[in-house]
Amino acid sequence: MKPYFPAIFCGAAVAVSLLSSCSSRDGRTPLYKDPSAAIEDRVEDLLSRMTLEEKAAQLQNRFVTGPDSLEAAFGGIGTGTVHNLYLDAATCKETMDSVQSYLIGHTRLGIPAITCVEGIQGILEDGCTIFPHALAQGSTFNPELIRKMSSAMAEEARYLGLHQILAPVLDIPRDLRWGRVQETYGEDPYLISEMAVNFVRGYQEKGDITCTPKHFVAHGSPVGGLNTGSVSGGERELRSMYLYPFRRVIGETHPYCVMSCYSTYDGVPVTASRYYMTDILRGELGFDGYAYSDWGAVERLVDFHWAAKDLSEAARMALYAGIDLNVFWAYGTLLDQMKAGGIDMDTVDEAVRRVLRTKFRLGLFEDPFSKGENCIRSSRHEALSDEVADESAILLENNGILPLDLTKYRRIAVVGPLGNRTVFGDYSWTRPGHREGVTLYQGLSQLAPKGVSVRYSEGCD
Repeated sequence: MKPYFPAIFCGAAVAVSLLSSCSSRDGRTPLYKDPSAAIEDRVEDLLSRMTLEEKAAQLQNRFVTGPDSLEAAFGGIGTGTVHNLYLDAATCKETMDSVQSYLIGHTRLGIPAITCVEGIQGILEDGCTIFPHALAQGSTFNPELIRKMSSAMAEEARYLGLHQILAPVLDIPRDLRWGRVQETYGEDPYLISEMAVNFVRGYQEKGDITCTPKHFVAHGSPVGGLNTGSVSGGERELRSMYLYPFRRVIGETHPYCVMSCYSTYDGVPVTASRYYMTDILRGELGFDGYAYSDWGAVERLVDFHWAAKDLSEAARMALYAGIDLNVFWAYGTLLDQMKAGGIDMDTVDEAVRRVLRTKFRLGLFEDPFSKGENCIRSSRHEALSDEVADESAILLENNGILPLDLTKYRRIAVVGPLGNRTVFGDYSWTRPGHREGVTLYQGLSQLAPKGVSVRYSEGCD
């Protein structure tokens, strides 16, 4: 089955009242739209008004990919979360406001969406400030600086109308063949926890943004370094190592969302395991938010782990395990299963409650729109990025050669494909063709004294 990425029109926001739709029978404002009411009462009131279609929609994500009809994308029903792909910052801001205006003004219940974005090293929208990647952040050994950094990222997210950050990564990489080591803080659970706790605090300090610690759990040490592959270990390693950062971050920062992982632990697919996603995550760690699948994690139960025969079975397994919202397309099968009586409605209702509760906690029913002054790539944020980069630098020695003394050499060779290419990491918005940063070859050429030749060879592709 091909992925379903509905497109959303990036139009001007429609002026609507947040209290305009769905009055109660006696003409009064519905309880769920009363900001003075208790969140749990608002959740139950809203849940009681929802159809099966509206409940199923709250457990799914919609992608923003380009201009199209909002009605065609949402069908007057709504969605749980929205994530855009490959937009520049200005278009992102316009789009997120337009989406919220449509959902509030053109769906029966007026339920806003949780707007999501990658934000490990800056907001992943073209033009936003690029900060050093997580591995460099860990190399600063300065948690308070990382808190200042994520607070600056939050300012940019808030200006763009974004409310959920898909970060930080709490994976513990123990095999350097794994190609995602750079998005982690390193291999030490204590260092990871100290950095991540402060990272989350910076983002969440105003209460209108939640982080999404990931990937729960034990994702970063797959056998053979194969991404999404199996992680070997037992209960002692699980509790003393892999759970430690999640226990710290959940207990000390109380995020409203946690992302599941792709991998299996000791042969059990985590995304399909109630033991991991409910008994441990909620029962032991005390997490009280909603669980968000990694992109394609539910679908991999069919085509990677061979644990489910089709997407319908994968959706049931994940939902019963405790995955409240599926990012890709497997939960598109839930509505038919609900209508056929093949899904326990108590399980569905509990997942919907968790998503709705998060929306109320974030204040989306009062104000889901972009706010604040334009701080995108401000000089203050760029200076902070430089500070993090400076503190992340590690001086090496190599028989007196490093640090390099450019006055000692007549000829210097820079060899290798990354010698003349800037690489900011896999969570930055830069792509081939973007002229960002200074390459190693360019930097040495600029610094070399007169008479010193600096030459470059790609060496391999």
